Amino acid sequence: MLAASLLLVCLPCHQQITERWAASPMGNSYGLVDSAGETAGRFTHRASNTEFQIAPRGGSLELSWRGNRQRLDFFIGSRRVGRSFGFEEDGYLYQAPVGFYAARRAWDMAPGYEKDKTPDFSRPITPECLSCHASGPGAQRGTLNRVASLGAIESIGCDRCHGDGSAHAARPRRDNIVNPAQLHPRARDSICEQCHLAGDVRITQPGRSLNNYRPGADLSDFVAVFIAGAPRRGARVNSHAEALAASRCRQESGGKLWCGTCHSPHGRAASYRETCLRCHSCADPKRNSEPCVTCHMPKFESSSGGHTTWTDHSIPRRPLGAQPAGSRDLKAYYEGTDTQRNLGLAYAELHQVERAWPLLRAAAKSRPRDPDLYTRIATILEADGRTAQAIDMYRQSLELNPDQYTAVVRLAKLLAGQGSNSEATALERRAKILLPRGSAR
Repeated sequence: MLAASLLLVCLPCHQQITERWAASPMGNSYGLVDSAGETAGRFTHRASNTEFQIAPRGGSLELSWRGNRQRLDFFIGSRRVGRSFGFEEDGYLYQAPVGFYAARRAWDMAPGYEKDKTPDFSRPITPECLSCHASGPGAQRGTLNRVASLGAIESIGCDRCHGDGSAHAARPRRDNIVNPAQLHPRARDSICEQCHLAGDVRITQPGRSLNNYRPGADLSDFVAVFIAGAPRRGARVNSHAEALAASRCRQESGGKLWCGTCHSPHGRAASYRETCLRCHSCADPKRNSEPCVTCHMPKFESSSGGHTTWTDHSIPRRPLGAQPAGSRDLKAYYEGTDTQRNLGLAYAELHQVERAWPLLRAAAKSRPRDPDLYTRIATILEADGRTAQAIDMYRQSLELNPDQYTAVVRLAKLLAGQGSNSEATALERRAKILLPRGSAR
């Protein structure tokens, strides 16, 4: 499904690029389900002892299990590696627990659902979840995952990498459109890192939203990324940037080696071997005709992508396979983002409360307008049995951002436990509006 903005604005002047993009995985990263284009299947999930069947029904693609049926309305993923699916209910978007895996040409549980004891159809698909696969409006005010229309969501368009093209379309010039290759390395790499850098923890900067990032800006102004110890060799779904940063090739290139050295997002494949031979020669004459990536960028199963394989972008001299997890110490990927607030939230995300607490407490001393900070502090206070303090902190957080589902639900539970039933009930009603399929208690 090609973004309408690309068709209407960019196609007249950039036909070949547009056509290549339309056939590329990124250009097909989201769309409404066409049952005729999907593969039917059946499998049994052992952990929940559930047999799932996926088949066309009445012009739609339907998932059935244990006498239940659910229409699959939209997909996420180009199917080059795999494809996940979601459904819409009264405008609210949820993920289905099944996915299609291209290498096996088979259906199985979607990543993150493998160990569920019961089928889970309550996980919301928020605009943040969709951001790397689609473009479109955010969630409606006062909800977590409701959109005005599925039809308003499009696959990734040209503006994801080139910024707002309205001025360029009105008067095409080189200086009124973003060309990633012409940017400073930090801004250039930020464009790819929007979606291809997760680290072990990714924290939104205070008062910022990734939805406000635009090409040409520095991504570190919007997010802080932390890695446990040195960047690891290996492959995770969103680890490409950190793995490349750990490579000797990248480090000795002076910033010249970047994603665009080998990849064209417009869909035209680069000659990896020719790229490597600009700096290297092959010591093994028997391999002179083979792609260098066969040995130096091996593929193996991802630790975070379900039944998929991914490429090791750390470019090891010798294939090493997956490496063990890093240390418990977090290191900031972006220099200067390891503030007390960010580090505290990151350690808390990894359940290292003993390291997170003093950092979070210090960050809160100045009483910043930071709902993410207050909610995290409140959850730690709650777990420690300091109910009154937790209630106060949840309230402060919700005053700043009333649409935090977790804070609403946790505060409702604490108030109900203290007998404040009317306030708890009001919060439960708000939670049901934010996320109807969630659990308010």
